[in-house]
Amino acid sequence: MNSPSSSVLTAVLPVLAIVGTGFFLRKRGLVEASAQASMMRVVLWVLMPCLVLDRVPHNAALNSGWLAMAAPVAGFLSVVAGLLVAWYAAPLFGIQAGTPRRTFAYCTSIYNYGYVAIPLCQVLVGQDAVAVMLLFNAGIEVGIWTAGLMVLSGRLTREAWKKLVNPMTVGSILALALNKTGAAPHMPGWLCATFSTLGACAIPLGILMVGMALPALLAGFSWRNEPRAAAGACLLRNGIIPVVMLAPVAAGKWAWLPELPTPLGPILMLQASMSAGIFSIVVVQHFNGDPRMALRVAIYSSLGAIVTLPLWLEILSAWLP
Repeated sequence: MNSPSSSVLTAVLPVLAIVGTGFFLRKRGLVEASAQASMMRVVLWVLMPCLVLDRVPHNAALNSGWLAMAAPVAGFLSVVAGLLVAWYAAPLFGIQAGTPRRTFAYCTSIYNYGYVAIPLCQVLVGQDAVAVMLLFNAGIEVGIWTAGLMVLSGRLTREAWKKLVNPMTVGSILALALNKTGAAPHMPGWLCATFSTLGACAIPLGILMVGMALPALLAGFSWRNEPRAAAGACLLRNGIIPVVMLAPVAAGKWAWLPELPTPLGPILMLQASMSAGIFSIVVVQHFNGDPRMALRVAIYSSLGAIVTLPLWLEILSAWLP
């Protein structure tokens, strides 16, 4: 990873600019609210799977079976670790048992693993590492729809299991199969070009969609309510949970455990520095959680990340080049 502050700014500022553009487009009414759901389906069902099918099949780093297995497992465990920390810490911040506590634990454990982390990975870790991050993210998806929903709703529903069969999961399995069988070089050129072109649109459009969602989320939001919950979200998501997530990296570096395969260590460090995810608010609303708590966690964690993200990236990039 590159350590200079200029590299961090180079990665972060375009993301913020695209989010701001999306916010402006929605605020000015240049994009209708009814169009946002359709655009998001295009991102999730077409563009992101194409990004996987563009980056994974031809990536030589994934020829290591250990890396291909460790990446999704690490992603899954990162969600579980966050859930455990947030669940047991919630009472310390005055969060009531029941729906508020379940929502707080769920939203604090889910972070911006995709639309924000992937462009940062491209700049700070390298283009080849994106394929590994996409597999890491597949493990996060499993964690969100299994362990995450068990905490949020108190049970694991049939709908949650169905969510695991989605274009990203299918695309990841297919892409790994193409990589492992050596069939990737024999794919038609026009098909590879299609995956590449559509995949290149996934992250910019996804970030734009985040900005478009903000005006509706901020409508009627009160900054003064539940200050202890807001402080808890920042402390846990931006400080304590990253330390827990990075324990395997420290263990490998100090010979307690086998060192994580390259580039999984830098990817884990980068993901640990992310703030709470906005997408979790949508899930909370669908599964009858506490939307106000979800929004509070996302907003205050994101504000805290303005300070903590550059610090984490600077410290950790120097620690594990």
